[in-house]
Amino acid sequence: MDSDLPPGWEVHPSTVLDLKSDLKGRVRIEGLGCRIVVGANVTFEATIRIFPGVTDAVVEVGDNCSIGGVIRLVRGDGGLISIGEDTTFNQVGLSMHERGRIVFGRDCMLSTDIHMDPSDMHPIFDRVTGQRLNPPQDIEIGDHVWLGTRVLVLKGARIGDGAIVGAGSIVSGVLPPNTLSLGSPARVVRENVAWTREFDASADMTLPPGDVTVG
Repeated sequence: MDSDLPPGWEVHPSTVLDLKSDLKGRVRIEGLGCRIVVGANVTFEATIRIFPGVTDAVVEVGDNCSIGGVIRLVRGDGGLISIGEDTTFNQVGLSMHERGRIVFGRDCMLSTDIHMDPSDMHPIFDRVTGQRLNPPQDIEIGDHVWLGTRVLVLKGARIGDGAIVGAGSIVSGVLPPNTLSLGSPARVVRENVAWTREFDASADMTLPPGDVTVG
């Protein structure tokens, strides 16, 4: 397998690779039974690090993505990181310290210094009952979501389709579709918004028929 790997890749013999693009970046996989799936026409200049305590994890990147940053899976059995097609990351940190899911829809746009993890990284217990107080919770991000610089997405966050989260915000709950949210924690400051990557596009080009355009 080693002779067929992209430069800078080191993977455990049990790793399954399904790569449809020529990739850069650095990948080191020491976990058992992990799977890396990368679609066609992907620009991949990220680092993936899967530690020995991880088993059966899946990292998948859809077609036409541009991915930069760091993906780290530290422990857990069966974790999933899924990035939908046409999504772009500048410098994004995705980490997983327990089993969980981080799922992106298609055509998302993430800026720099963004981080998310479905775990608090270490457990917290009630001293009387012994109950775990902070179990992991999955993160779900819809289609066509824009996250600004230095956004922190905490465990359990749900961000709806077409939403925008402003720079420096902390997302800790549910943000509805087609909204602009800001702050710590992020709160909706405007509804019925639409965004586009193109400066010469009109607002109605970004919305399905029948939706409300930006007023």
